[in-house]
Amino acid sequence: MPEPRLCFALDVANAGDAIAWVDLLSDQVGVFKIGLELFTAEGPSIIRRVRARGVDVFLDLKLHDIPNTVASTVRRAIDLDVRFLTLHASGGASMMKAAAQSVRQTSTTLLAVTALTSLSDDELCAAGHLGGAVTLVPQLARLAAASGIGGCVCSPLEIEAVRRVAPSLVIVTPGVRGPGDVQGDQTRTRTAHEAIAAGADVVVVGRPIKGARDPLAAARRFALEIAHGLGTRGP
Repeated sequence: MPEPRLCFALDVANAGDAIAWVDLLSDQVGVFKIGLELFTAEGPSIIRRVRARGVDVFLDLKLHDIPNTVASTVRRAIDLDVRFLTLHASGGASMMKAAAQSVRQTSTTLLAVTALTSLSDDELCAAGHLGGAVTLVPQLARLAAASGIGGCVCSPLEIEAVRRVAPSLVIVTPGVRGPGDVQGDQTRTRTAHEAIAAGADVVVVGRPIKGARDPLAAARRFALEIAHGLGTRGP
């Protein structure tokens, strides 16, 4: 069975490449993330094609707009039967409450993006978040939970803090790297084992699988790390 806690990022430019990756990895990966590049290139049809393969879709659009616009967009995404949909927690409580109202009694979970995993504390401070990620992320997670949002996106380094302030949230964690993987533009990272053990529900992996010599073997390695991480979780 594919690992339902492992999500692969379909960071490709066209439907042909995306479907090829789904067909290759779907025995190991239970969720496939469609982000801005692929969605802009192919539109809603790519979601239908991936869903037709029997896997879940994480639509990563990071919505951030006035409440009415976001709520309307969320309703359109629900029609596409996506498992996860992202919006920026920094859009505020009114925006998140409007979005949350739109997903009631549906199978879609909204994920509030807290601080991008590419951002260092220096960059966050330069943007006005003087306490860095350790302060900003749990603050936004608490706001998201209070606004009715079902989950959040945070780096592996903030999982425990989010669990303390918003224990009900589904935590989806990008920025996952193995010991020998290139960090790339990710600044706040841990292994899949560490992320799951810390309390993440789903880990998102892209380049460490896509760039591997044997991508399917790399996906199996991440699935095994997830299983081991679940085995070492605290009570």
